[in-house]
Amino acid sequence: MKYLSARSRPWRLSIAAASTLAVLSGCATYQPRPLENLSPLVMELDSLQVEAAALQGAAGGYDINLTDGLDLTEIGILAVINNPDLKGQRAQWQVAGAQAFAAGLLPDPQISAGLDKPTGNTTGLVGAWSLGLGYALIPLITRQARIDATRKGQDKVRLDLLWQEWQIIQQARSMAVRLQLEAERLTLLKNMRSLYLERYRRSAQALREGDITLNVNGTDLTALVDTLSQITQLKQMHNQTRHNFNLLLGLDPQASVTLTPLPQADSLSRESANARLARLAELRPDLLALKVGYESQEAHVRAAVLAQFPSLGIGINRARDTGNAYTTGLSISLTLPLFSGNRGNIAIERATRERLQEEYRARLAQAQVDVDRLLALQTILREQQENLQTYLPHLKMLVDRARRAYSRSDIGALTFLNMESTWVNKRLEQISLMQAAWENRIALEALLALPGYPNEPLPITPANPETTP
Repeated sequence: MKYLSARSRPWRLSIAAASTLAVLSGCATYQPRPLENLSPLVMELDSLQVEAAALQGAAGGYDINLTDGLDLTEIGILAVINNPDLKGQRAQWQVAGAQAFAAGLLPDPQISAGLDKPTGNTTGLVGAWSLGLGYALIPLITRQARIDATRKGQDKVRLDLLWQEWQIIQQARSMAVRLQLEAERLTLLKNMRSLYLERYRRSAQALREGDITLNVNGTDLTALVDTLSQITQLKQMHNQTRHNFNLLLGLDPQASVTLTPLPQADSLSRESANARLARLAELRPDLLALKVGYESQEAHVRAAVLAQFPSLGIGINRARDTGNAYTTGLSISLTLPLFSGNRGNIAIERATRERLQEEYRARLAQAQVDVDRLLALQTILREQQENLQTYLPHLKMLVDRARRAYSRSDIGALTFLNMESTWVNKRLEQISLMQAAWENRIALEALLALPGYPNEPLPITPANPETTP
C-alpha cells in the first residue's frame, strides 16, 4: 500500500498542476491603457470626408460632396458620424454587449480543501485531509431569464442610441438653419447700419451748417444707435450658434463650413401627421426602447421569482481522517426561504416594471401633445408669413417714398423714423418666421420619425459589439 501511495503522489501532483495551468490560461491579463489627452475635433471639413465616404452605402447611396456646400441631409449624416457625444455613448453599446456575454456564462464550480494535523498523543494517528467539489444549481435555473433580460437590455441601449442619433440630426439641421438665417439678418442690419451712418454724417454736417434742426439729426443718430445695438446682440447669438454647430459636427471652433441655400419649408398636413402618430409606437426609437426595456424588466421579474426557490448546491468530497480511513461522500446544501425568500427583490422588480409601464404611457401622451402643438404652431407661422408676404412689399414702397420726402424735409423726422424702423423690424421678423418654420418642420420630422429633406438621413447604429472579454 505504501508503494502504491508513493507512486500515486506524482500523478496527483501532475493532475493538480495541469488543472491549475488550465484555469490560469483562461484568465484575462491586465494591460494598462493611458487616457488620451487629445481633442477629437478636426480643423478642416475635409478631414470628415473619409468617414463620410464609408457611409455612402449605408445612406442609401446619397452622394456626399463636401466641396459644393453642405445640405441638410449631409449635415445630419456628418453629425451622426462625428459628434463627440455620440462617440462616447456608443461605448455604452459595448458595455451592454459585455453584460449580455456575462449573463450567459455558467457559474464556476467551487473546490474546497482542508488539512488536519494531530497534536498531543499522536501514536497511531496520521495527518487528515479533505478535498471537495461543489456546484450551485440556482444560477442554472435563473440563467435563461437573466440572458433574456440582458439581451433585451442590449436592444434597449441600441434603440436609445438610435434615438440620440435622431436628436443629434435634428439639432445639427436646426443649427444649420439658424446659422444661415442669422447671417441673413446680420446682412440686413449691416446694410441698414451703412445707410444710417451715412445719413447721420450728412445730417451732422448739415446741423453744423445750420441747414437742419436738432431733432432731424437726433432722429438719424437714434436709428444708427438702435441698429448698432441690434447688430451686437445678433453677433453674440450668431457666435454661440456657430460654435454649437461646429461641435455637433466634430469640427474645431475655427473651422469654416459652407452651407447650401435653404429651400422653402413645406408644411406637413394634419392628416399625414395623424396617420403617422397612430403608428408611432412602432416607428420611433425612444418608444421602441421603452417597450424593449419593459420586456427586459419582465425577464428580471421572472428571474427574481425563480430565485425565491431554496438555494441548492451539491458537492462530492474525498477525505482521510486521522485514523487513516478514506471516505468518499456526497453533500447537499439547502437554504430555507423562511424569512427573506427573495421577496424583497421580487417586490422591487415588480415596482420597477410598473414604473416602466407608466413611463411608456407618459411618453406616448407627450408625443401626442407635442405633435398637436407643432401642427398648430405650423398653421400660426404660415398665417404670419402670408400676412408679411402680402403687406411687406407695399410697406417697402411707402418707406422708399418717405425716404425721398424726408431728404426734401417734406415729412417730419419722427414720422419717417417710425416707418423705416417698422419696415426693418418686419423684415427681420420675416426671416425669423422662416427660421421658426424650418425648426418646426425639423422637430415634427423627429417626433413623427419621418424622412428628412431631401432624402432620409439614416441614423448609424453600431455593429454588434464583441461579446468576448
